[in-house]
Amino acid sequence: MKKSCLPLFALLLFCASAAAQTPTRGGRAGTNEFYLSPLFTDSKNFSFEGGTTAHTDNGYGFGFGFARNFNANFAAGVEFGWSDVYYRTTLQPQPGNPSGPINSSGNISTGTIRFNGTWNILSGPITPLLTAGAGWTHIYTDVPSGPPQNSCWYYPWWGPVCTTYIPTQNTTKFSWNLGAGVRWDVGAYFVRGIAGQQSADIGGAQGNINFTTWRLDFGMRFR
Repeated sequence: MKKSCLPLFALLLFCASAAAQTPTRGGRAGTNEFYLSPLFTDSKNFSFEGGTTAHTDNGYGFGFGFARNFNANFAAGVEFGWSDVYYRTTLQPQPGNPSGPINSSGNISTGTIRFNGTWNILSGPITPLLTAGAGWTHIYTDVPSGPPQNSCWYYPWWGPVCTTYIPTQNTTKFSWNLGAGVRWDVGAYFVRGIAGQQSADIGGAQGNINFTTWRLDFGMRFR
């Protein structure tokens, strides 16, 4: 999933670089901004229906975003983010199943697009902030959803090629985020740190899942 998004990311990065050739050094009001964001997710333990449990390790990812500063205090825009986390589970058998618990592990990859609003509490170059957003998160797991399948394709140089693959669980869910942090503007550039919570409605008995997230944004303002 992340590889397929690389061309889009490269195009957006090129457009942002071209637009930022003349960065502004004034205040935030009336400016646009582009930023890059290393992302971190805290580890967490989960309990599911039937006694099954799961543990996710610390997750790491990357994001970027565009925003418009309507004035010195309020900004709104769109953000994109990708993250990967390693998990371990203990699967409990259903009643009547004589088998014992099964341990399993794998990786969960997520891709998120969301619309975000930020309130910079102070109008000066150093300010605390509050942020909130909502969008959609695509979740891809290593959990099999069916038996192995054979598929064939016609490749340009090799002709027909057949391979075996195992279908896995993946879904797209509505998600939302809340956060607080501090921003520091230095000339046309800025850096901000945000601690927050990312949530998604996965349905079923589990309902909403929540992760504590940390991010450090490095950005540039331009007109």
